[in-house]
Amino acid sequence: MRVVEETVSDPDGGLRFDVTGESGYVPGETATPLAVVLNELLQNAVDHAYPRVGDEPIEGTVHVHLEREDSLLEVIVTDDGVGLPVGFDLTKSPGLGTSIVHALVTGELAGTIEMANARDGERPGTRVHVRIPVPVAGWNVEPPG
Repeated sequence: MRVVEETVSDPDGGLRFDVTGESGYVPGETATPLAVVLNELLQNAVDHAYPRVGDEPIEGTVHVHLEREDSLLEVIVTDDGVGLPVGFDLTKSPGLGTSIVHALVTGELAGTIEMANARDGERPGTRVHVRIPVPVAGWNVEPPG
């Protein structure tokens, strides 16, 4: 997760990234596409959740929570930005990033993804909930090497 966080570009440095939870060991065939998904979700937050207003610095928080229960890994990415457009539909989104995320999660990772506004209000933020199956054996052991 730290590697993904470090690759996301926030030119102003006003966004804070907060990571909680634990994924346990995730095998490479799952970890690699999951890293691409996380990178796209975090970069989308930087690019779209916090539109620039004049010369004001961008400020906000993007929270990533990982939760592992047996063979299910849940990743929840929440921001406190402007939220999704009215009528947003992940399956019909014209954006390349969201298309990649949807294809990887539902295809290669055999999981599910939900994307919606996190709350009501002026800055509703966005909440993305990804659920993917992962092998049970040794999920709480350290990776090899």
